Amino acid sequence: MSDAVCCRCERPTAAPVAVRYVERASGPGVTLYACPDCAPRLIPGPLPGEFAALLRG
Repeated sequence: MSDAVCCRCERPTAAPVAVRYVERASGPGVTLYACPDCAPRLIPGPLPGEFAALLRG
């Protein structure tokens, strides 16, 4: 994976952790990433694979 920007501290990280998936009304959704230091401090949101499980019930 390429470098990503942490959604909490806004610094680039070479080891991003996916913490949330944001749906968009138009086009594909966006995955938000956090650095390994900030990830434990964030409440994880739904990720792409979790949406399908919610719809199946």
